[in-house]
Amino acid sequence: MRVYALSDLHVDYKRNMSLLQQMSDIEYVDDVLLLAGDISDDLDQLKTCLAHLRAKFRFLFFVPGNHDLWVRRKECVDSIAKFWRILDLCQSLNVSTNPAKVGGSGGAAGVWIVPLYSWYVKPEEGDCSLYVLKAGDDPTLSMWSDNRFTRWPTSDNGESAADYFLRLNEKHTRRTYDAPVISFSHFLPRTDLIFGSGREKIAAGKPRKDRHPRFNFSRVAGCTCLEQQIRRLNAAVHVYGHQHRDRFRLINDVLYVSHCLGYPRDRIAEPDGEINCVPKLIWET
Repeated sequence: MRVYALSDLHVDYKRNMSLLQQMSDIEYVDDVLLLAGDISDDLDQLKTCLAHLRAKFRFLFFVPGNHDLWVRRKECVDSIAKFWRILDLCQSLNVSTNPAKVGGSGGAAGVWIVPLYSWYVKPEEGDCSLYVLKAGDDPTLSMWSDNRFTRWPTSDNGESAADYFLRLNEKHTRRTYDAPVISFSHFLPRTDLIFGSGREKIAAGKPRKDRHPRFNFSRVAGCTCLEQQIRRLNAAVHVYGHQHRDRFRLINDVLYVSHCLGYPRDRIAEPDGEINCVPKLIWET
């Protein structure tokens, strides 16, 4: 059994959905896919995509991303209600959103897959932010669509969206696992993952042009409290998405993997216009 990673499918783009439909129907039938968020804010599109990929893999795991929790279509009263509706949808499709052990036949130990729900912490919201200063950036994030399309219920105790999702993870991070752990989230757990290493920059070819010089991604990248949960799990691998940049980096004995489909415009900058919709192999058991 092999474990693969993929994120940021954004199937509202017809080209993206077409690429997913071209994936092999037989290559992955004994394997596991971790989907690290951002399929679509349209529940019908989300359902279609999950059902399509569920048919190709033996096991499919999913955590929602920020786009998935948009409520611009008014189908839910707020983004928390949308989150729970998505989890119910996953359950109906036999898509896993809770920890589960996979593999382990023939004397092998197998591996635990642990989904971690997450949100980002802005610099003004607390010390867990991944914020890095960027000259001339817009602190209001006026172009950031989450400001318009997510809605959060009022919390009596001042709990933020990030706090809410971290709290849901606590019961999973405080248990004991009898095999190696692969965790995954949509958002980034570390600031250094935002930036490409020298090797990654060479592999990507020409540097990407900053299309939005006033937008500072680090304001909405993730939170360090997520990293604390990953370390508490003693995870061997952590998969994430959100940044639309591929990463494969070992840091303090944890392999961090990001493998994104992203927007069509993201792929234009790749060498030779190559489009890679093949999931990333991260584990064999």
